[in-house]
Amino acid sequence: MDMLLAENSPIRQQLLEQKLVQFKDPHLAHTLSTFIRSSVDLYPSAIEDYAQLGNSRLGGLPDLPVGMDYPVTLVGREEMLDAYAEEFDHTREYIEEHYCWSQDSDWDEAEQAFRVPMQFIAQINCSELKAFQSYLPREGRLLFFLERWRFSEMLRGHVYYVAEDQQLNSGEAIAELKFDDAVCANYEYEAAYQLQGIASIKMIAPDMINSDNPHLVKLAKARLQALPEPQQAMVLEALAVVDDELAPEWQDQLKGYELIQLNEHGFIPGQILTQSQWANTEWQPSSLQSLLVPEQPLPYYNGIASINGHGDSRYKAPELYAAAELGGNAEDYLALFKVVYSEHSMQLNFIIHRDDLALGKFDRIYCIYDY
Repeated sequence: MDMLLAENSPIRQQLLEQKLVQFKDPHLAHTLSTFIRSSVDLYPSAIEDYAQLGNSRLGGLPDLPVGMDYPVTLVGREEMLDAYAEEFDHTREYIEEHYCWSQDSDWDEAEQAFRVPMQFIAQINCSELKAFQSYLPREGRLLFFLERWRFSEMLRGHVYYVAEDQQLNSGEAIAELKFDDAVCANYEYEAAYQLQGIASIKMIAPDMINSDNPHLVKLAKARLQALPEPQQAMVLEALAVVDDELAPEWQDQLKGYELIQLNEHGFIPGQILTQSQWANTEWQPSSLQSLLVPEQPLPYYNGIASINGHGDSRYKAPELYAAAELGGNAEDYLALFKVVYSEHSMQLNFIIHRDDLALGKFDRIYCIYDY
């Protein structure tokens, strides 16, 4: 039984049925069910005050286990010069002569390299989410960092597992990090939020199931094996236009920045929208005000982050890129963590091999944006 699929999650049966009933063709619904994930959406529930150690958190600073230094990237002098030359479109010689290009960085004499702090993205308290899924560790924390230190968008993701019994130091105790604004700015996650999870499902965009993503076509065909070949072809052809048959969902009526605003104001699906929340309309565009109903539960919309969802990187599934980089088959990778990365709704995927996830190994991670 694939624990990652929504069809194998008892607590998601109603959500799954509601999704599948939208499709007129039962064969099409059955095919798409193999792509509907047993996911968890994460929503900002409060501004982080660091009063609680090890809670689920987005941005700010992590609660590191005692004895663990803040993760850094070692960047050689020549590499750093190249990064400045690229950013400011000057020669390396000009940068050396006219820019104080290393003044904010931390030089390690022993390593002969700059110690550039990684960008902290989030920490996830696994015990807070264990009721919603069965594939993450049952306890402990997952810390997500991004190694991004030049504008060419070189990305390396790092995930650290912190066992439940490890003593933690508060993020407030971390000394001020020396970010060099020119090549490793940390603007996106300066604000910190406490996160709350809800059980959700994530369906792939049906038009992703095409020749650009052969591993997805392979999965679809496996679901269709019981049908005659002509009917298989009809179902596969219908995937390209299936979105045209679906009624728009609540969140489809909102722009990306409006969805981010809902997240940042602590609106969580299923919770009752109070009169005081509804009355606070200064930040709300009229399109959003017309959809909100006071004293009624808020409809579902995507969280600012999610676990076990789907990505779309340059019209290809991000697991294809992960398999090319790390080896193995694309169908064996999944989006462990996906998070809105900026006000422009760019999303960042942390991809992991399902065998590594099952073994609790987080040292092979591939990072890529949705485009």
